Amino acid sequence: MTSRISIALSAIILCLCLTALTSNAQDKAKISFAKITPADFILPNTPIIDSNANAVILSDRGEVHYIGNKNGWFSYVYTNLTRIKILNRKGIDLATVKVTLLGQDEQAEQLKMVYGATYNLENGQIVRVQLDSKGVFRDKLDKERTQVKFSLPAVKEGSIVEYGYTIAADYWWHLPSWDFQWVDYPCLYSEYQVEIPQTLSFVQMKQGVHGYAVDQGSTGNSSYRVMQGDKADAVGEGAEFFSVGTVKHDWVMKDVPAFGDEEYLTTAKNYIDKIDFQLEGTYDGDRFDKYNNSWAQATDKLLKRDDFGAALDQNDLNVDELAGKIAAGGGGRLAQAKAIYNYVSHHFTCTDHYDMYIRTSLEDVIKNNSGTVGDINLLLIALLRKKGYQADPVVLSTREFGFNLANYPLLQKLNYVIVRLSLDGKAYYLDAAQPQLGFGRLDDNCYNGHARIISNRDSGSVYFDADSLKETRFTMVMVNATDKGLEGTWQSTLGLDQSYKVRREIREHGQQQYFKDIQTRYGDDMQISNGGIDSLDNLEEPAKVHYDFTLKQQPDASVLYLTPVIGDGWRKNPFEAAERKYPVELPYAMDETYIFSLEIPDGYAVDERPKSARVTLNGDKGQFEYLISQQDNLLQMRCRLRLNKAWFSAADYSSLRDFFGDVVKKEAEPIVLKKK
Repeated sequence: MTSRISIALSAIILCLCLTALTSNAQDKAKISFAKITPADFILPNTPIIDSNANAVILSDRGEVHYIGNKNGWFSYVYTNLTRIKILNRKGIDLATVKVTLLGQDEQAEQLKMVYGATYNLENGQIVRVQLDSKGVFRDKLDKERTQVKFSLPAVKEGSIVEYGYTIAADYWWHLPSWDFQWVDYPCLYSEYQVEIPQTLSFVQMKQGVHGYAVDQGSTGNSSYRVMQGDKADAVGEGAEFFSVGTVKHDWVMKDVPAFGDEEYLTTAKNYIDKIDFQLEGTYDGDRFDKYNNSWAQATDKLLKRDDFGAALDQNDLNVDELAGKIAAGGGGRLAQAKAIYNYVSHHFTCTDHYDMYIRTSLEDVIKNNSGTVGDINLLLIALLRKKGYQADPVVLSTREFGFNLANYPLLQKLNYVIVRLSLDGKAYYLDAAQPQLGFGRLDDNCYNGHARIISNRDSGSVYFDADSLKETRFTMVMVNATDKGLEGTWQSTLGLDQSYKVRREIREHGQQQYFKDIQTRYGDDMQISNGGIDSLDNLEEPAKVHYDFTLKQQPDASVLYLTPVIGDGWRKNPFEAAERKYPVELPYAMDETYIFSLEIPDGYAVDERPKSARVTLNGDKGQFEYLISQQDNLLQMRCRLRLNKAWFSAADYSSLRDFFGDVVKKEAEPIVLKKK
């Protein structure tokens, strides 16, 4: 058999009789738009549409079926049809559609059809304007991505727009996922239909919180024309026709609210209502072969790619020359590695933080002193290897890009690469694309769970979890009574992540603007001066921010009010919503200590002061301690907030909200000084 399908002769004879009915129709979509009527311009009364809605998805439909291809197997055909009501100008952006096609050369996804139209209701009549094919543009983003873009014509407030497109690809192992929920817009109707030949077996993976109006499957039978490339001519001579059992499934959701903007959530992609598929295996009529898209296979593929692993194995004279120029200045192997890292991080500018591949060549990166995160960090690996270090790429998905599956590699879901340096039995993880990070540190955006070391020696999984990060901050404020009133000093040793963000802000806007912004936040209540930042250029040390201040009080006032938590603290509860459906994903665990000391002015006495308090969060998940005492004319307060984890389930939300409610309330309590 030239085909990979082995089926009894009787089945072949049967399908030959059906060829005229099925072979010419197998490329066509099985869904279509309903006719637009004036009634469609009137939205139903539903709670998912409120005054904040800028547009409403009237219907969003997808369909996938498989066809035989010239490679002796199957290709999928995916069709998407979407109809939208534009409510105001903020929703007009939906009239511009972008479709990304993956793959390259003959293996690339093929756009088979693009359709679009705009409908406006004018004087009770529907006016239709169709998309001109000249308005469809293609842009080659990189070797493996092409973007198709088109804008629907004559769109205004109140318009209904609809568009559709069909994509075909030889990726028989892939069944496109489907999002039933939109992040920013409510959806009245969302449907996904699939028809899969029983030669392919997929596992469903559902996520989301809303139920299905329809979730039903059935079986059927379909005929497929399968060819073997060099043996099939243009009219299909040499093709084989097979009648194969199929599995059909239909999923429908109705009245799905917009996901909305959830604070402290990595990305909506991880939680919206959707369905994904994973190939389980193939069946050729005699035997079921379990399909294992393993990380070992993905690693091998990445190591052989010219724009990834293979580029590191080339003898590049430019890399040799640059490696020879970088000197450590003594201090051993670790110092040499730091010198190489510091050189790359400070001499190369990252132009794209979401592209893990080499887009031109390492020679061009060196020549231009810039490149993608892939360009820069893979160059760092090449330089380290030239000096005899064991350095390997680590691929991952950043927090806003969504989770990276540990047991099923999808390279298109990876958008970032960092460096693992193995030295003296210790692993250092480096990112030279972020020059303010420092050696051995990663942006908290990289702490998104599973990552994969790409190596031909010890490739394996590594996990960067936000729970493993603890941001420690120590702040001390001293207030003294002078002839000018209440004056003081404020100094804070920042955590590593806060230090990184301050250094980035200083680099972009300057130190003068940084302190100007602090003054703006205080307003007229306080005047700051003599601001400074220690260890600003020592990236491996925490930054220390300090300044002097004067509290503006009315001279000889009979009563003075002073809130002891100055500059820092929680002014409002970060969890205002009464309920939450999704987990809380903070960037890190935290340990914040604040110490306040007040010299009571002569002639005044403490009339009121906060009471000491302790609050715990679900046992050992968090603690808040507020201790205050007075000795003679010195009033001292010590406040400490600890969160021992960064990830909280939706079930923890109510307790977390109440916990921060107590923190905010306590930190807002004033000290009242009354004149004797």
